[in-house]
Amino acid sequence: MAAKSILVQSAMVMKYKVGVDGKGKDIVKSERFSKIKLTSKNEEILAVAEALKSLMKYPVVQTIREDEQRIINE
Repeated sequence: MAAKSILVQSAMVMKYKVGVDGKGKDIVKSERFSKIKLTSKNEEILAVAEALKSLMKYPVVQTIREDEQRIINE
């Protein structure tokens, strides 16, 4: 039995550093932007993230693409 995956949803997550805790460890929070076009290329998502960086209050430390896929039998 062969399985096939179908991309059903994409999101961009930007992680940013809001401070340091009492032990010196970074405190990182995230902002999730859902409903990204399924056909978006990684370069396009990164370009949007770069544009949004200047609007963020805290420094962005990481940009992540989350893809949700449905797995079906072929």
